[in-house]
Amino acid sequence: MDMKDAEVDVTGADSLGPLIKVANTLIEKELNNRVASMFEGYSLTGPQITLMVYLHDAHGHTVTQREIADRFVLSHPTIRGIVKRLESAGLIKTSQLQTDRRQILLELTAEGRRLMDAHVDDIHTVMRQINTKITDGLGSAEQKKLVAALKRIVANFSE
Repeated sequence: MDMKDAEVDVTGADSLGPLIKVANTLIEKELNNRVASMFEGYSLTGPQITLMVYLHDAHGHTVTQREIADRFVLSHPTIRGIVKRLESAGLIKTSQLQTDRRQILLELTAEGRRLMDAHVDDIHTVMRQINTKITDGLGSAEQKKLVAALKRIVANFSE
């Protein structure tokens, strides 16, 4: 039987949903362990660091809390909790968009920018290393197919 024609057992050990969840958990754990050590004394979580990297990379551009929630598919309470903890730590600041006061603007504080400037290159290196680990043993064509499949899965749940 051709692999294209093979049925996926949705109830067994090779069920896609649980496999994707396990892969996500392992990837997140690796990323958190490797990146969190760069921020000793701050007790930052992976999502908090991800938000700070996003703000650092978007320097000079307006970033709203809603943009972050949409980009990372986070609920309002989840993103609000992340923002409040980072704001309490003095690493980001919030303000209201002048043209729409319902929109909350996010930006790094001077301390947040200093911290990210010191570590962002190392974070990007770790992210590249993890991407390499994810695709280890896959050829270029397989990597492209994996990316296309993951994008399709995201689109299937975003529609």
